[in-house]
Amino acid sequence: MDTNDTCDSAKPEVPFVPFLVGLTIWAVLKLTLEGFVRNFFPAFYDDLRLDIRRKYNFYFGTWMGTIFKVVSAITCGAALFTTRAETDIVGLIRPLNVAEQWCWGCRAVIYIQELPDVTSVPELVIHHVLSIAAMVGILAYNLPRRQIYLLWTTLVNEFVGNARRILTIHDCMSPGVSWWTALVNSSLIWIFRISGAFVALIWVLQGGTRGITLFVNIAAMLFYIIYMIKMTSREFSRNKIFNIDPVGGSYLVVAERWKINLIGIFMGLGLACAEISTMLIYDLDGTRITSERGIHSITLVTLQAAATGLIGASLFPRLNKDSEKNLPKLSLHGGFLFAAATILFSPTLADTVDRTAFAACLMLSFPLMDSITRWGRSLATPPTTVAEVLTSEKNGLNLIDPVENTIQTPPDI
Repeated sequence: MDTNDTCDSAKPEVPFVPFLVGLTIWAVLKLTLEGFVRNFFPAFYDDLRLDIRRKYNFYFGTWMGTIFKVVSAITCGAALFTTRAETDIVGLIRPLNVAEQWCWGCRAVIYIQELPDVTSVPELVIHHVLSIAAMVGILAYNLPRRQIYLLWTTLVNEFVGNARRILTIHDCMSPGVSWWTALVNSSLIWIFRISGAFVALIWVLQGGTRGITLFVNIAAMLFYIIYMIKMTSREFSRNKIFNIDPVGGSYLVVAERWKINLIGIFMGLGLACAEISTMLIYDLDGTRITSERGIHSITLVTLQAAATGLIGASLFPRLNKDSEKNLPKLSLHGGFLFAAATILFSPTLADTVDRTAFAACLMLSFPLMDSITRWGRSLATPPTTVAEVLTSEKNGLNLIDPVENTIQTPPDI
């Protein structure tokens, strides 16, 4: 460890110079941008002035945030790659390098200066206040910083989101542009922000954080992930990118053109979770998987097992043919048998792996796969319609109306 990796000061270092420079640049650029719009687009400027809170402040705040987020992405990315994991631990006071100082200063300017401009959106106000509180907590208590650098670096979707807001205010958002920007924005959130949040969560667990600080970090990360999933799901549904089939309920409709078997998605998720569980059970004592080649071969075989499992699920007939007639004909047991056969007979599995023991671990993980698949099957089961009720009555089934067949009590009781 270098001598300049730590410092003896008992106080955390605060990036005052980048923060003050950022505040000055923000004020100058905003005045310049306002003057440019006022002089060259007076009609548009007068229209913005009609609603100071929701249009004027939001429009110029979005432009300024976009400019500063370019600097933030560059400096926070540099801070992420120049921060070493062995020195990024709880309680170790380490001076901020140049990239870290400008990263912290830029993000502080963005959160503080955007607050008056986003008052029309309560969710953004809460987000900015919590972000400022997190920054103060990390610097004050010398908490690990790599995870927040990762979260700031993965905010690449904000450029697409800001472009959508600016085009909307300019009334240039056609249905086609809206659909594609929603798809790109939500996809970037899944690719970068949600996956980055999972990596940051792992780093929190590895950083030596304990007690209430660990609980707050985990809770914040999980809330962040859940909120991102909820936001993108709402965006996908509103723009009709992904929707559940309103008639059958057992298919995922993509762009109102293609249908994907919803139970197949949950079955694939169940297979993936079962295979992860299998690997954890197989190497529970940490001595079975010792070589890098063994890890790679197990990963390859689990991917093969997932693919062949889905093929087997579609080839085998379901055991309960008479029930759930509206659901796709997928066999959970057929998928499991094909996955187990792949593990037992695949030539890509390393010789150091005990195939029989690995297959036994897969059998132990079967209840996890079964529960996830059954949960997906229950979600995909369409509700009983009035037509189905009438059909049941014609077939002679006795359907009891709970309202008409209740026990009547005298009015004086």
